[in-house]
Amino acid sequence: MNYKRIALFSCLLAALVVTLGAYTRLSNSGLGCPDWPGCYGFITVPTHATDVLLAESLFPNSQLEPKKAWIEMVHRYFAGCLGLLIAFLCIIAVR
Repeated sequence: MNYKRIALFSCLLAALVVTLGAYTRLSNSGLGCPDWPGCYGFITVPTHATDVLLAESLFPNSQLEPKKAWIEMVHRYFAGCLGLLIAFLCIIAVR
């Protein structure tokens, strides 16, 4: 396995995560999901009517805006992948 390629990919992914973070902030989507690591208690943004009603009852002070929530969740997914990749590189480095 070519670890230099994995490290380079990690750097590129980090730049993408920073860019997505800036987009999340500039689109006012940073609070698109009031909880972490999910979104309104779900792994993805709730879209079904029953899930939306449940989400709004669990978080009465937050109004579900699917577009903003998806922007926030995409950033979280990419950041999570970056974290796993960095952990993998750390494990390889310790060996």
